Amino acid sequence: MKKKALVVALTGVFVGVQWLPMPAFAQQVQTEQQQSQEAVEVITVVAHRQPRQLSEVAGTVTVISDEQMQRNMVFNASDLVRYQAGVEIDDSSSRFGDSGFRIRGIGGNRTTVVIDQVPVADRFAVGAFADTGRGLLELGLAGRVEILRGPASTLYGSKALGGVVAVQLLTADDVLYDNDSGSRIQLGYNSDRNRVKGLVAQAYRDGDTSLLIAGAAQYGQQLNVADREGVADDPQHLRQQAMLLRAGLDTQGGRWQFTLDAMNESRDTDIRSSIGSGRQASTTELLADDARQQWRLLIDQQLYATDYFDRAVWRLFHQRSQVQQNTDETRGILPQPLFIERDFEFTQIDTGIGFDLELGTELADMRHRFGYGLELISSAMTDMRDAQQLNLTTGVLTKVLLGEQFPLRDFPRSRVTELGVYVHDEITLWRDGPVLSPGLRYENYRLRARVDSLFTERYPNTEVTDLSHDAWLPKLGLLWPVTDDLEWFAQYARGYRAPPFADVNVGLYYPQFGVLAIPNPDLKAERGYTFETGIRWRSGDSAVSVTAYHNKYRDFIQSRAPLGFDPDRQANIFQSINRDRVTIEGIEAQWQQQWTRQWATDVSVEYARGTDNSTGLALAEVAPPRLVSELRYEAANGDWESRLLVTAARGQRNLQSSRGVALFSAPGYLTVDWLNRWFINADMTLSAGIFNLTDRQYWRNSRVSGYNATEVTIPILAESGRSVGLAFNQRF
Repeated sequence: MKKKALVVALTGVFVGVQWLPMPAFAQQVQTEQQQSQEAVEVITVVAHRQPRQLSEVAGTVTVISDEQMQRNMVFNASDLVRYQAGVEIDDSSSRFGDSGFRIRGIGGNRTTVVIDQVPVADRFAVGAFADTGRGLLELGLAGRVEILRGPASTLYGSKALGGVVAVQLLTADDVLYDNDSGSRIQLGYNSDRNRVKGLVAQAYRDGDTSLLIAGAAQYGQQLNVADREGVADDPQHLRQQAMLLRAGLDTQGGRWQFTLDAMNESRDTDIRSSIGSGRQASTTELLADDARQQWRLLIDQQLYATDYFDRAVWRLFHQRSQVQQNTDETRGILPQPLFIERDFEFTQIDTGIGFDLELGTELADMRHRFGYGLELISSAMTDMRDAQQLNLTTGVLTKVLLGEQFPLRDFPRSRVTELGVYVHDEITLWRDGPVLSPGLRYENYRLRARVDSLFTERYPNTEVTDLSHDAWLPKLGLLWPVTDDLEWFAQYARGYRAPPFADVNVGLYYPQFGVLAIPNPDLKAERGYTFETGIRWRSGDSAVSVTAYHNKYRDFIQSRAPLGFDPDRQANIFQSINRDRVTIEGIEAQWQQQWTRQWATDVSVEYARGTDNSTGLALAEVAPPRLVSELRYEAANGDWESRLLVTAARGQRNLQSSRGVALFSAPGYLTVDWLNRWFINADMTLSAGIFNLTDRQYWRNSRVSGYNATEVTIPILAESGRSVGLAFNQRF
C-alpha cells in the first residue's frame, strides 16, 4: 500500500471491520416462532478476556453464534470461515487436513486457537510423510466462535502473532429446553466430500447443579474437486468422533464447572496424485493411515464479586494430544522393487492454570475498568520416526533409508514453560467520551531439552541447547463514541512468538546426500507490530463498517533454511534462521442493509497485500482481494428464508520464491451459493443448500500458497465442484 494510503489509515478515516448484525446492527437472533427480529447487542469475550459489547471494543472481532453456524451449514473449520473477510483455513494437502487458521496472511502456530480458553496443541511437520495438523475437530461441539484479528500477545502471549480464534464448547444452558432438561439433535450431509455429520446433546438441571452430555461424529471421503478429468484422485475415508461431558455446580463462592472432552480422528488415504513424479517417480503405490486422539480435562470457577474484583474466573487444565501416522510405499518399477514402511508419532501434553479478573472503580474523576490475570502452561513434546525397507527381490530388510538410521527423533524430548502476567485498563476520559485502553504483559518462555539417549545416539555431534526468552508486550487502544450510532477506534498492539522447540534443536542428517541440519541457539523471537483504525456506524436499517490495518513483522523464522556447503563437515548445512521484515497491510469493509421486512443485503470486501522487505517479493500467504455479497429474503410469515451468496476473488498476482522459482498463482473466480432454511415448527428446522452453483473450478489461496507452478498435486487441491448440502435441527 502506498504511503498516502497509510497516512489516510493513520488519521482514522478507514476503519475496523466488525459487523454488527441486523437489525439495528445488533445480533440477529432468529427464533423459530418469531416473525420479527429483535435488536440485541453482541457480546464478545475474546477481546478483553471479559464480556464486552462489540461497540466497546477498540479492534476487530467477529462473533459467530450457534445460530449463524446453523444458517451457514457449518460442518468443519473451513465451512466456519467460508464467508469471513481476512480469515482462511490452512489445509495444503489432500492427506493431513486442517493445520490452523490464517488471519490476515498469518497462520499455522503463529495464530492462537483456544477452546474454552485452553490453547490447542501445536502443529509439527517434518518431511512429506508427517504433519500433525492442529486438531480442530471440537468444532462439531462448538456453541460459539470468536475471531480476533491482528497481534494479540498482550492478552494471549506467545503464538498470538496473527490473532486469536476462541471456541466455546456447548454448555448446559445452550441445550436446556425448559428449566429441568433439554435435548438437541443435528444431522447433516454435504456431497462435496460425501460427508455425513451428527450431533446428539442432552442437558439436565436440578437446583444448583447441571449436567451436559454431548457427542458428535462425521464421516466423509476425498474432496470432489471440480473439473478433474484426467487428474489422479487421492481416495480417502475420514472418520471423526468427539464427546463432551460437562457438569456445573453453584456454591456460595461461585459457579464451578467440570469439563471432559475427547476426540478421535482417522484418515485412510490412497495417494495417487504424486505417484510417478519427483521423489515418487518409481512409486507404484502409496497408502497412508493417520490417526489423532486428544482429550482435555478442565476445571474452572466463576467467582462472585468481592471488594477486590467485579468478575473473576480461574481454570486448571490438563490435555493430551497424540498423532500416529503410517505410510506404506511400494516402488514397483525399480530393477529391484522395494516396500518401504514409515511410522511417525508425536505427543504433546499440556498442563496449565490461569486467572482472569476485572475491577471497576473511579480514579481522578475518571471511570476505570482494570483487567488483570496470569497464565502458566507447561508443555512436554516428544516425536519419533521409524522406518524399514524390504527388497522384494532379495528379501533383505534394512532400517537405513537415505543414510538415516531408524528409529530416530527430529528433536530431543523437550519441555516448554510459558508464564504470562498481564494488566490492562479501560479509562473513560469523561462521561460518554473516549475510552483509552492501555495494556501490558510480561511473558517468560523457557525451553528445556530433556535427556534423550535416542537423539544423542542418532546425532552425537549435535549440540543441544536450552533457551530462555523474556518479553514486554504493550498495547494501546482508543475508542471514541462520536454519536450514539457512530464510533471511531484505533489501536496499536505488539505480537510475539518465541522460537519453537523444533527450530532451536533440530536433528537431520542425510550422509548419502551430504545434508546436515544444525541447531540455532541464537534464534530470536518473532515479533509483530500492528496499527489498526476504523469506524462502525449504524442507523435504522443500515450499517457500515470499514477497517484499515498496517502490520509489520520482524525476525520471521524460516525452518531449516539452506546455508550452503561447509567444506569442514563436507555437507550442505541447513539451519532455522531469522528473516528480515515482512509487511502486511489492507482494508476490510462491510455494508448491511435491510431494504424491507423481507429483503436484505450484506456486502463485505477485503483487500490486502504483503511484502517481504528483504527481497521486495509479494507474500504468497496473503490472499488476493475478495468480495462476498449476500441477498436475503425472509417470508412474511417467518416460515422460511432464502439466501443467495456470491463470492468473487481477483486472481493472485504473479508469485515467485526467494530463489526466483515461479509459484502457482491462483486464478480469479466467482462462485454462487444458494442456502435455504425452513422453520417447520418452533423447535425444528430443515436446511438445504447448493454450493458452487455454476460448478466452477477454483483454488483458495491458503491451500496452494507456496506451491511451485509445476507441482503435480495442484489440480486436486482445487475446491469442490457443485455440491448439495442438507441439515436438520431439532430441540425438545
